[in-house]
Amino acid sequence: MSDNNTFHILALDGGGTRGIYSAQLLAKAEQAFDVSINDCFDLIVGTSTGAIIAGAVVSDIPMVEIVELFEIEAPDIFRKRWYRNPLFFSKYSNDKLAQIIAKHIPATPLSEISTPLMITSSEITTSELHIFRSNYVEKQSESDSLNGDICLRDAIIASCAAPTFFAPKDIQSHLLADGGLWANNPSIAAYTEALTHFEKEAAQVKIVSLGTGHSVSMYRKRKGWGFLSGWGGIKIVSYVMTLQSQASANMAKLLLKENYLRIDPPIDFWDIDTVVQSENLKTLAERDFTEHVSRIEAFIKRSV
Repeated sequence: MSDNNTFHILALDGGGTRGIYSAQLLAKAEQAFDVSINDCFDLIVGTSTGAIIAGAVVSDIPMVEIVELFEIEAPDIFRKRWYRNPLFFSKYSNDKLAQIIAKHIPATPLSEISTPLMITSSEITTSELHIFRSNYVEKQSESDSLNGDICLRDAIIASCAAPTFFAPKDIQSHLLADGGLWANNPSIAAYTEALTHFEKEAAQVKIVSLGTGHSVSMYRKRKGWGFLSGWGGIKIVSYVMTLQSQASANMAKLLLKENYLRIDPPIDFWDIDTVVQSENLKTLAERDFTEHVSRIEAFIKRSV
């Protein structure tokens, strides 16, 4: 049995369609250990596509079903619509995203979710971060007044609203966008939550942090570095979020040392709306699960 004082956290990166990597790795864990991921951690934290997976975890949805969600639904969510000029409209439809989330995630108010859950988002009107929380702490600030009546589905859609890809989500007059703008890898946010709201000591915290792949071929040397010619237009959104994930992972490793398990494979440049790499990502997840299986088992609650 593990020390009952150990606080186990699962932190799930954003990454659009690449979320199938995290879902597949967790599906392998459920099968190998004969557990529900919801029983393995004391706090679940997700950003963007990680928020979809986190919402499924706290809803006790088997991870194999979420793998299927990515396989079947991602091509529809990210179907190119040539009539949507990206200079004036978001690239994809929020309505389609909402319809698909509604098919797979229950309409549970955050206040009725018993598992401690954090979903990150960004309040773009006031330039502030926003965290949706399940009902595990008393109201701590004015922004927390949003949470009680907010549907899990709406929190997920807000967290998924990556700039230029989706329009911001309006919730109670708050204009909310992707949490990846500040916490694409939510490990540091999760660690802070453990120390503050849960009053844990630093040595008690263990985090499993799942990325969705970091590109090792994002940019190459060139002469022109204009917004379109060099930075690749909306490609820069993916770059900023990837950079945030790496920075958060580096800081978490320095703070938690051996209590931080980061699994995030190097990949070619596959943007967050790439729909043709699902099988490659699943293969990477199976490879990485096999490589890290003993460490993953050591990082989950052993009393389950």
